[in-house]
Amino acid sequence: MDEEMLKKLEERLANGEISEDTYLKIKSRYEAKESFKEEELEDDMEDDMDEIEGEAVETVTKNVRLTGARKIKECNCEYFSSSGASKVEGNLRAREAKISGSTKIEGDLVVKKLNTGGSIKVEGKTEAGYMDLSGASKFEGAVKADRIESSGATKFESDIVVDEMETSGAFKAVQNILARTFKGSGAFAVEGTLTGSEIILKPGADCRVGHIKGGDVLVEAGGGGGFLSFVKKGKLTAKSIKGDNIYLEATTVDLVEGNVVKIGPGCKVGTVRGKDIKVHESASVKNREQL
Repeated sequence: MDEEMLKKLEERLANGEISEDTYLKIKSRYEAKESFKEEELEDDMEDDMDEIEGEAVETVTKNVRLTGARKIKECNCEYFSSSGASKVEGNLRAREAKISGSTKIEGDLVVKKLNTGGSIKVEGKTEAGYMDLSGASKFEGAVKADRIESSGATKFESDIVVDEMETSGAFKAVQNILARTFKGSGAFAVEGTLTGSEIILKPGADCRVGHIKGGDVLVEAGGGGGFLSFVKKGKLTAKSIKGDNIYLEATTVDLVEGNVVKIGPGCKVGTVRGKDIKVHESASVKNREQL
């Protein structure tokens, strides 16, 4: 076997790019050849490393496309796609990942771009640039991303740190969300605290947020989004809402506190504190405290 080709093969084994079984299979095959072209050998080696046979391949460095019922171990690739029932028994790292089937990732997900039209479950942490979630998605670990768009049925079980986030389907966050900009419509629930410089909420159903902390906070009785577009109006329930400029409609909340506070129609407020307070005639406010 050509020394340069053997060196490349050994380097990939040392870097964890191929398993020992794959290394031995390729090595023995080409040592048995009496003559071959170097270009053909290198192409064949790349093809061997692209094969996914159950647990045989631990790390893949090129494009990975899974169809049917498949499973792999650690996966490190440029492009990942799944159109069947697949499982990654470790971490998945990809420049771009597209899920149109049902995929389970038992480790962490690190991806520049994620697009889901099917169902995905990530048991570890997620780091992403852009996430387009239009299927059924569940993230058990913490999520950090530049931008998230959720129009399907999405559940986050740990904290979310994101620059921009927009939800329009059925969305639930069990813990906290920290965002520069957050826009929520459709049916959404945040059990913890939603924090952001700009928060715009247009409930399309009975929505709830534990606590809201923001710069500008706008809550309007809006319509549903995504598959809830037939819903005309919704309402929001929260324990507290604090910000600089606050405008609320159709909101039931125990405490509202801010500099400029406008309590609009359909609101039920326990206590409102602010420097500039305006209350719509149809709203109900038990206590007013001027700051």
